[in-house]
Amino acid sequence: MTATSMDMVLAPVSLAARAERVARLEPEELRKRAVVACRDQDVDALWAIAEAYLVTRGRKGASVSPRTLETYRDSVERFCAWAVPAGVQLLRPKAAEGFAFVRTLESLGMSPSTVQVRLSGARTLYAALRWTGATDASPFEDVRAARDPRAAWEKRGPYSERDVDKLLTAADPQERVAVLLAADCGLRNSELVAVQKVDLRLDDEHPHVMVRGKGRAGYREAAPLSHRAERAIRAWLPSVPDREPHLLLWRTRKTVRDHIVKLCERTGVRYEGREVHGLRHTAGTRTYQETGDILEARDLLRHRDISSTQVYVQYARRGKKAANRDW
Repeated sequence: MTATSMDMVLAPVSLAARAERVARLEPEELRKRAVVACRDQDVDALWAIAEAYLVTRGRKGASVSPRTLETYRDSVERFCAWAVPAGVQLLRPKAAEGFAFVRTLESLGMSPSTVQVRLSGARTLYAALRWTGATDASPFEDVRAARDPRAAWEKRGPYSERDVDKLLTAADPQERVAVLLAADCGLRNSELVAVQKVDLRLDDEHPHVMVRGKGRAGYREAAPLSHRAERAIRAWLPSVPDREPHLLLWRTRKTVRDHIVKLCERTGVRYEGREVHGLRHTAGTRTYQETGDILEARDLLRHRDISSTQVYVQYARRGKKAANRDW
């Protein structure tokens, strides 16, 4: 890492302050930093510029979620990892190279939604580079990811209750908390690593955990706890150091994913096609199966729009005998 990227990335300041530190550079200095970052293929410095652009010029500003930032950074890294060996000149890309990047991702078997995320990250990088004045290039302007022919409910299904029981049998205390917060309470991966001890309401009449609302900075919603999730949390808490504010000691979504992958490998439970998010799907599906009430599933999963909850109706109907079968 160069001294420039160290200066831009590792400064111990808040997201907004870090972005402003870059955005307030003199125009010529900002342009030079972008040129040097492209010349040196310095991913850290390129991301610092893209992050500053997102926070100071993006639609969500400083309320952009940590998950979005993490995903976009990963996308910038993926693009640079492809572009450099492909001989792409970052400041002077050819018109066809944007299409080539997306087609390469598709040829690797990435899902259309993943390709779309990578494309969005690459677009953001070039929007940031144009903002600095380092280039006028817009290689992704007309690029589109291929459409996904599958219905939403066919993409990533839930784990069965039997699968969850297998995972719990082999889980250590921390893994047990993560599995149950997702499979019983519907937390997303990013929400798991964000939960702090002060968010727990274990002694309330209806125990719950306060969860940061998706994409809404500072907004928190209550996620009710199942009995076994509450018991798992109480059993785990004595192992969390007093000085540690978070419930889980894992600090990234990747760490959660790695633990769930290994847990699936140990138990013979299929991970592919379900991933960590499939545990949240378990919570929504089971709620609808047991209540028949889509509003209950919506409330548990904290969806703002009930159309997002419709997919759980489809999951619950999988394998159900057709109404006319016995006619």
